[in-house]
Amino acid sequence: MKVLIVGLPLFAKRLQKSLSDFDSENRYFSLDTYYNRFDKLKAYFKIPQMDCIYSINGTISTSRVFDRAFSNGIPVVMNWVGTDVIKAQEAFKLGVFREEYLKNAIHFCEVEWIKEELKEIGIEAKIVSFVAFDKSLDSKQAPSDKLNVLSYIPSNRAGFYGMTAFLNLAKSFPQVNFIIAGSEGKNYEPLPINVKALGWVENMDEVFNYSQVCLRFPEHDGLSIFILESLARGKNVLYKYPFNFCNHCPDEKTLKKQLALIEKDFRDGVSIDNPGGADFIKNNYSFNSVYGTIVKELKKVTHAN
Repeated sequence: MKVLIVGLPLFAKRLQKSLSDFDSENRYFSLDTYYNRFDKLKAYFKIPQMDCIYSINGTISTSRVFDRAFSNGIPVVMNWVGTDVIKAQEAFKLGVFREEYLKNAIHFCEVEWIKEELKEIGIEAKIVSFVAFDKSLDSKQAPSDKLNVLSYIPSNRAGFYGMTAFLNLAKSFPQVNFIIAGSEGKNYEPLPINVKALGWVENMDEVFNYSQVCLRFPEHDGLSIFILESLARGKNVLYKYPFNFCNHCPDEKTLKKQLALIEKDFRDGVSIDNPGGADFIKNNYSFNSVYGTIVKELKKVTHAN
């Protein structure tokens, strides 16, 4: 079985390496067909030689890669991840979409809410994860003198990823430290005195170790790696979406209520660790579980033995 992995370049490259390490019986390739002109040219000639095209990102708008695959009878798997669903919903409402992409592609996603959103535009997706944790993450005990809440907010889309809600929360809890990785908080100055914006962080271990609580509150989300990594480290997690061993916070009112409960336990000396979250990741997101499932599903698609 020969599989070409395309889509979001960073994730495509990582998955290609992981699958190649995990499954030596089959061959996995990755090409950056978004930004690399040479890879786009290579894809034109390579696609007809493949048994399957696996895209980490879905679309119902025109794609040269998908058209090339379909015209050569090559199965296409779209693994939907989040923002791509929003774009597809908009295209569907406007009626500017490719019907064959809806019907002829095989669709994967990682979580139930994305599955339900895809149903609204006529896509039946199967839940298949592509992110695995098979190493012991550094999870040193966080300081006990003050509660620290960590969020990862990219600088280029800070508003979309919940910067305003995060700062509102910080103002409501002046006794709590709030840490932002990924953004320096520009356009939101002056930041509250209990907020520290770190900008880009090369190694997140120290930042995670300093925090007891992790927060993610975007306008829309797929299954965030930040959430999975937070759970893997046994952190108490506040998340806008309902997910295993997370505190579900669909709105700011609930977010404040949940943090107040955590902060009270912290002050009272009650453990706010989340060992159940760490066990959940260990049991459901190991290499064997994640990559074994992908290989099995791709064999079904390609009818490989």
